[in-house]
Amino acid sequence: MMEKKNKESEGILVLVAARNGERYIGEQLDSILNQTVPGIRILVSDDCSQDRTPQIAGAYAKRFPGQVQVWQRERPSGGAAAHFLELLSFAARMEEPPEYVLLSDQDDVWFPYKAQRLLGQMKRTEREGSKGEMGRSQTLPVLVHSDLTVTDEKLKVIAPSFFAYQKVSPQRRALPQLLVQNNVTGGAVMLNRPLLELLKTPPQVCLMHDAWLALVACCFGTISWVKEPLYYYRQHGANALGAEKGDSPEGFIRRLKDGGEARDNYRKMFGQARCLLEMYGDRLDEEQKAVLKAFIRLPRRSRVGKMAEILRWGFTKNTWLRTLGQMMMIGD
Repeated sequence: MMEKKNKESEGILVLVAARNGERYIGEQLDSILNQTVPGIRILVSDDCSQDRTPQIAGAYAKRFPGQVQVWQRERPSGGAAAHFLELLSFAARMEEPPEYVLLSDQDDVWFPYKAQRLLGQMKRTEREGSKGEMGRSQTLPVLVHSDLTVTDEKLKVIAPSFFAYQKVSPQRRALPQLLVQNNVTGGAVMLNRPLLELLKTPPQVCLMHDAWLALVACCFGTISWVKEPLYYYRQHGANALGAEKGDSPEGFIRRLKDGGEARDNYRKMFGQARCLLEMYGDRLDEEQKAVLKAFIRLPRRSRVGKMAEILRWGFTKNTWLRTLGQMMMIGD
């Protein structure tokens, strides 16, 4: 059970999903504890690590009682996405859920002002969403995310801007766009309590936890972002998912020749859309339901039919090359 929030902490809880992270987790916990927003609480969930991760996290819990707590899982979660979604479900079901939640990978390093910047953008977005007759208690579900800096394992910069490196735009936040291409990175996210309350039940299928959060926020609230990078995203051999460079003709040809992983991702995308429709169908508006149903039908269309539906509904990626690859991969 988490301790009650510090009055100065703004009710912020950081969820850290850890597994075999002994090399980096201490540095990451230090960067969270050194945030300019005081009193942030941290919950480290250890996913049956086989190294010293539990001992390192436990030492922080002893040094910072009430601020850092460790949850030792009895069984492996099955992956980073499931681990984070279970953590979010746990936070949503707390007796007193946090006002704001941030997600943290075990191997990143936050800039000291990360929480402050995200919190400022969050409160601006909440105020805009609560104008008119809406009161504070009816604040919209909000997801705020930021850019990040990609580094190697020694924090040598590979790319100052993830958005530029991946050629993705945070402005692409309409439902048809997010169904085919997520631009939200989990470690860059802050979400508010109204959004957290929609996450009590994890989906059976999702591409990644951050893609699921973006879809839920898009359907029931809003997505906002901070343009500047707010942390180092560390690339190394043990990453669950790495940040790969954006489009190149060579990469496009390689993916077409060896498309097994891409096709598996598309299967997860369609499963994710079905989960969204099944879990929230009674709360979605008619336009949202129509978009989801059209997307789910795509694999059964002919090649020409797929192309027509992709263009009609706006199921397009951020570049023509990626959209072309999608047209060739779906349902094959």
